Amino acid sequence: MICLIALIVFAILAIFSVSYRPLAKEAFECVWLKTTFRKCKGSLDLRIKSYITAKFMKISPSIAKILYKYFEIFSWMLVLLMIISFIYSGISVYNLVAYGNCNGEDSNDICVFNPLATKTVQDSCIDTCKTPECFANPQNCSADCDCTKCGI
Repeated sequence: MICLIALIVFAILAIFSVSYRPLAKEAFECVWLKTTFRKCKGSLDLRIKSYITAKFMKISPSIAKILYKYFEIFSWMLVLLMIISFIYSGISVYNLVAYGNCNGEDSNDICVFNPLATKTVQDSCIDTCKTPECFANPQNCSADCDCTKCGI
């Protein structure tokens, strides 16, 4: 099922370069035939299999032999990993748009990447500590104020 990954990669590359459009078309045909439980007419899957195996042949012939023999299982694992990463990316984007953080509604953690946020890390610490004095001198804060977790 390496054709599915090839379809996504070549479809994105085909947007920017005409030379990848035939490969994207061939990958689409291969995916369509594989989803209807038929064998690919083209040789795209064989070319990709040979190319990847040749790269591993330079590193270790025994690994290349195992990879060539079980390439279908390897390609299904790659497809599964791709689908899982799309799901987690979608959940993170949803949380970012809906709740303003990457971790969901009940999280107080600060996202590393948050282009929608108007608050800085220091603003979040001031909100947590409630007073700028506590923020400036975390050692004088009460027990419920923990400005030190923000690196201050």
